[in-house]
Amino acid sequence: MNKTYSTVILNMVDEIVRLCDPSLIYLVSEKKDRQGATSSFKVCVIIPECGEPEAVETKLLLQTDCPVPCDFIVYSLEDWNECAEDDCSFAYRVENGGERLYVKE
Repeated sequence: MNKTYSTVILNMVDEIVRLCDPSLIYLVSEKKDRQGATSSFKVCVIIPECGEPEAVETKLLLQTDCPVPCDFIVYSLEDWNECAEDDCSFAYRVENGGERLYVKE
């Protein structure tokens, strides 16, 4: 990460890692208020093959607490790898234009 991210985004990354042990997390979009504070954001979470994206998305929506609106998009690693190759897909746009917040080591 070369950019400095808001505390609200970094705290959410920590919560996501704790709850679902993802392979990757991308920041898809971030909106800021007039003072420059994060007012909403969207993240894309890529989980290992053993997880169900729909169940993980529900878990994140129910078990995370964020002071601003936050959206989650969840892919399995297999689906992500397949979709990220297609230059017409959302995954391709995220991989090539989103900001990588987390990579599992």
